[in-house]
Amino acid sequence: MDDIPKRIKKQIARYQPVVTEGICLYPIRVDEYEEFVVARPAIEFLHQSLPVALMGVPILQAYYWMDTQSVLDAKYPTGLFSRSLLFLAMALRLGEGKPPEERMRMLRLRPDAKDPMKLKSLVYSPDGEEICEITPARFQRLRPILAAQNGIALTEEDANPDLVDAEDELRRKNAPELDASIEELVSRVAAFTKTEEADIYEWPIAKLMNRRRAIQGALDYVICGIGESQGTKWKKGNPNPSPFFDRKKTDSAAKVSLTEFAGGDALPAIQSGLAAQRD
Repeated sequence: MDDIPKRIKKQIARYQPVVTEGICLYPIRVDEYEEFVVARPAIEFLHQSLPVALMGVPILQAYYWMDTQSVLDAKYPTGLFSRSLLFLAMALRLGEGKPPEERMRMLRLRPDAKDPMKLKSLVYSPDGEEICEITPARFQRLRPILAAQNGIALTEEDANPDLVDAEDELRRKNAPELDASIEELVSRVAAFTKTEEADIYEWPIAKLMNRRRAIQGALDYVICGIGESQGTKWKKGNPNPSPFFDRKKTDSAAKVSLTEFAGGDALPAIQSGLAAQRD
């Protein structure tokens, strides 16, 4: 969020609509959570993971080119372009209550007249009269706002894709299997906050996720505090030292020191190999 103007950051923190470049972006509501899960990958996709030839173009243009080319080659498209349309339709509140496919069609494609593989813009009419346009370059500028507005943390532009994939794999491997559903989450947050479930479905998704993290953080603090009072120790200290703030993340979870790698056998092996080379 560092490149988002302070005015917009304040609006995002208050779950308010954001007007920028003549476009009004709304936080996506919990009631649209299932569609949000489908569309989310288009926003959080790591730009550096694109084919080398597409890294220098706006990400929406890359999605358009990849999926169009896949269709021409009779292959399955990535689906990232259609997911972008769905995310935009929800953020712009186009066709609320209509099926996702119908909402996506409210964003009309305008290819370049000289090169149909190049997307000139997406065109839509928010009020049935005024015509608005989102070019790939504009989508690139809106993407960080769309992410922050809906609780999506974008990966840094200079991140190593292999390291990011390794972290995701470690996270999936270490995560417990949960019978998770949005209905369960809404019910439990409702119980903790003494809010009716029907009201929570009208909340922005980011608000629900922030409340969930706040509740989890407070519970983790109590649990760790009890453990600490009973003599429990952690290698890097109490992982939840505050009920209000998360502990700062320092090292990547995918980075392992030589003393820990391969069960601690890697460092002696390397040292032995270096000694043999010197001899």
